[in-house]
Amino acid sequence: MTTSVHINELAEAVSAHPLTALRDIAGARALVTDEHYKHSLGIVRQLGRQGVAVSVVASSKESLACRSRYCREVILAESGQPESLVKTILQTLRQRHFDLVIPVSYSMTLALARQKDQLLPYTRLEVPPYQTIAQASDKWEMTRLAQRVAVPAPRTIRASELDQLGPELRFPLVLKPQQETPGRPPIRYLYKKEELSAVRLQLSNSRHNGASSEFIVQEYVPGHGCGLFATYQNGVCKRVFMHRRLREYPASGGVSSCAESFYDLKLESHGRRMLDALNWHGVAMVEFRRDDRDGEYKLMEINPKFWGSLDLALAAGADFPSDLCQMALGGTLSFTDQYVRDLRFHWPLSSQGDLYHLWTRPQSFFAVAIDALNPRVKSNVWLGDFRPNLSELGSLVARAFRSGKA
Repeated sequence: MTTSVHINELAEAVSAHPLTALRDIAGARALVTDEHYKHSLGIVRQLGRQGVAVSVVASSKESLACRSRYCREVILAESGQPESLVKTILQTLRQRHFDLVIPVSYSMTLALARQKDQLLPYTRLEVPPYQTIAQASDKWEMTRLAQRVAVPAPRTIRASELDQLGPELRFPLVLKPQQETPGRPPIRYLYKKEELSAVRLQLSNSRHNGASSEFIVQEYVPGHGCGLFATYQNGVCKRVFMHRRLREYPASGGVSSCAESFYDLKLESHGRRMLDALNWHGVAMVEFRRDDRDGEYKLMEINPKFWGSLDLALAAGADFPSDLCQMALGGTLSFTDQYVRDLRFHWPLSSQGDLYHLWTRPQSFFAVAIDALNPRVKSNVWLGDFRPNLSELGSLVARAFRSGKA
């Protein structure tokens, strides 16, 4: 299958939309985590192209970001568990200097924020306090915060209060974990009272057995996903970027497999109100759905970390990883909302990318094929750094083989 190839998109974006330059980050040293994520690969490529010496702390040298030509070094940990990775990072920092540590996943962002006092004598970690990260990841708390700062959100109750369900919540409903956690249960859609009764019984049994997971129930918002992405420096917004989801995996709602940059002042206002109220620092995503019924953006959640569609922002000229490097090197950022609008990006081979989308929605074949053949649609397939994409292709073939045997 022919796919579009990323060809110097960032340089084109910057020439079209000049950004405020602070200092040359070439020669800086950065340590990146979560080597198996496609956005970790995006960070490694982006910083490496600018001359940053990027090392990756990993549990395997064969992981995605470790295969990039822009990865200078792989620092192996005993396991992929956050405790082991944090231990390896601390040991490495005591032996040699890194200007910045960049966590990518929620679990690593939270784990390193918890150890921030131990890290700061050796390096910089541009994340908010641990308590703020945990608060931002709590969907129930963020729904309550949205009410206080006048940001629209779907009607929401705690699952433990389902017995108090009133007529204000109408089917279909969405059952989701209250907190961001590794291996969290998938989102469930409830279409009738019988399904709700089954959920009540299941949650009652879980509480009886001592399970601690909390869930929320929200009104389903028909529409499409949008996001406000931002860099904050000590509570002040310094960069914004926005996208809308065009395709997802699974197709019923999940990770972006194809997305497009756009701009809407109302979306920016909603997202910034949330992050302003949290006195944010570093990068974050505020996720919304644009409601087809009234055209309003409804808050879904806050991702207090880097996000899966980061490649789109980078291709559009919104250089979030470099923002963190600039801050780590002592720079004060200027605000910018400049990036290429209406740029479409897809992830053809990546886990949860467009080919995975096709497994859940085969009728999207022609849309996926057209984007794959259109040179104006960008992707994370780089001919000049193809080893990571070869790894993605291998994983894709292996999954197809397993599916065929099942």
